[in-house]
Amino acid sequence: MARNGRASQRSFCVNAVGEGTRIVKSMAKSREVLALQSGFTLAELVVVVTIILIVTGLSIPNLTRAIDTSRLKGATQTLAAAYQDARIRATQKNTSYAVLASPLGITPAQICIDLDGDGVCGTGDPVTTFPQQVAVSNLGVPIPLGVAQLNYVPTDTEYSTAPGNGLTWNALGLPCQQNPAGTCTAAGWVQHLQLQRSNGDVMYGAVTVTPTGRVKTWIFIPSSNGNGQWL
Repeated sequence: MARNGRASQRSFCVNAVGEGTRIVKSMAKSREVLALQSGFTLAELVVVVTIILIVTGLSIPNLTRAIDTSRLKGATQTLAAAYQDARIRATQKNTSYAVLASPLGITPAQICIDLDGDGVCGTGDPVTTFPQQVAVSNLGVPIPLGVAQLNYVPTDTEYSTAPGNGLTWNALGLPCQQNPAGTCTAAGWVQHLQLQRSNGDVMYGAVTVTPTGRVKTWIFIPSSNGNGQWL
């Protein structure tokens, strides 16, 4: 009996020690889990916030430029669509229609299809209005589109006199410039658009029409050396 008692006692002690070891290990693991779940330290939080601010500061200018580029592209496409609209109307009516731009200083800038041929945008003429930031003007463009890029000499609206100060489409759907005598001479065309950004920069777009009537939109991409290219 005594031997059996001592054996039982030793077994109990071994079990107790094993159980104690398991309890200690379990507590250690619990502390590790709690440490992981306790979140960031103040130093870690400061580092994360700093990284976020740096990334945000770098991305915001790129984002705003992308938005402005999208607006400028939209404006050039709007002008191109108005040219095409006038072309279709001219061929359908077997006549000539001019697309006139509002004078400088008019805000927001507008263009119209001069249906009655009086040389001004009247009440019955279809009018297209551009965003507040966009000016329809060839003046002040640093590198205007010309014969080097287009392979033809375009007519420039700012250097024309009425009634030739707007792109005219004749009954054949071809672009021309109308003179005071009513004759419409075949011509290529360029109309630049300028978007004033909130930071003071100006972005440039353009719509060109070849002498055969092909309409194309352009965006000026500046370069670090002060030059740039039209794409």
